[in-house]
Amino acid sequence: MKLGVKLDGEGGGEWVFHLDNGELRVESGPREAAAFTLIQTVSDWRGALFEGRGGAFGKQASALFRPGSQPEPGGALGRNPGNPAAVAALQNLDGLIRMVVSGGERGDWSIGFKLGPGAIPDQPTTTVTVSAEVADRLERGELDPLQAFMSGQIQIAGDMALMMQMQMALQAPLPPAGS
Repeated sequence: MKLGVKLDGEGGGEWVFHLDNGELRVESGPREAAAFTLIQTVSDWRGALFEGRGGAFGKQASALFRPGSQPEPGGALGRNPGNPAAVAALQNLDGLIRMVVSGGERGDWSIGFKLGPGAIPDQPTTTVTVSAEVADRLERGELDPLQAFMSGQIQIAGDMALMMQMQMALQAPLPPAGS
């Protein structure tokens, strides 16, 4: 399984995380063959890791980069983000979803998810925008995501079907133990 990371800006670059039989190997270089690529500016990446930017979404994304931590089940990145079945499903999709958390104490924050292998499009296929306040309420369980969407607190522009396909892929059940 290959997962990509692309950080834009000074100090950025591209990396591929190779996950094979429980072993992780990280290589610097092109991520075009990755099933899923996280795309972010260096500033937003550092903001999530060290400044608490991005609300619930930033917390979940930064957990991917903290040794020993795991994104919370059912959190902003889905129930099982490291699940091989989820990654395989993501590999069959094609597009760029950009998530924007606006109005946070430390400014707006965003992250992109390139689904499937290939070049990263210049423009997102789908953009999801949520306020920092709503992101925090979602994380605390005070607001249902569907209710937030239906009431306009989560805005989706572009191809909504792609976002729904990503959500379904991230909800894939874990394989049985020992398989």
